[in-house]
Amino acid sequence: MQIKQKQNLEYTPMGEQILIVQFEDILSIENNQAIQQFADLILAKQIIGVKDVITSMRNLSVIYDPLQIHFDQLKEKLKTIDPHATNHLKRQRTNKTVHIPVVFDEIHGPDLPEISKNSGLSIDEIVEILCSKAYYVYMIGFIAGLPYMGDLDQRLIFPRKSNPRVKFPKGSVAIANHMTDIYTTDSPGGWHIIGWTPMEIFHLNQDPPTLLLAGDYVKYEPLSAEIARSWNSQLQKEWDSVWNI
Repeated sequence: MQIKQKQNLEYTPMGEQILIVQFEDILSIENNQAIQQFADLILAKQIIGVKDVITSMRNLSVIYDPLQIHFDQLKEKLKTIDPHATNHLKRQRTNKTVHIPVVFDEIHGPDLPEISKNSGLSIDEIVEILCSKAYYVYMIGFIAGLPYMGDLDQRLIFPRKSNPRVKFPKGSVAIANHMTDIYTTDSPGGWHIIGWTPMEIFHLNQDPPTLLLAGDYVKYEPLSAEIARSWNSQLQKEWDSVWNI
């Protein structure tokens, strides 16, 4: 029996091996959490032919083998999943809050003066606002392990830079529009760099390689440049023992 879903989900193909499930076209924590939960339910269903489920901000992608299941067959199976059945899952999603050490100064955050000028806030006030709350990880993408997080205080919402930088240093903490992110490797970028972290959040040789997952939270904690310069595995262990138990 087909179960009526609360949201009007749309199912569309992308090529021959991906089915997109489109949720409401709004960006909110509630909507994104519904996406995360539905992804867990799909995986728990163990549908033959489904290889993986990848979530994004407003939708999810179901990767499947067309030799084992056709698009229409998969679509009908997904429609029978009750999106409210999360309490019946054997594995409950456990979201964590990760405290990230960040150096906030004009050397490591070259766009802080511009943000200060445009917002009318001092750099100290900007840092205080940035560190006053935890940010929800909407998705991982763009480059390996990069978290898209929100939502920024209204006073710190500015559009992307009109002239992107050719290179963002690895560890750069940046903001644009209502979001913030952390660059996991050197990369071009059009966001405003407001700080830098010595903490590794992407480890290619670890399983899983990403420290952060969609649905987690991140809270920035101020760190002195002196300590950041001497950051090593021992300091990371000490940090985690205090902040990320």
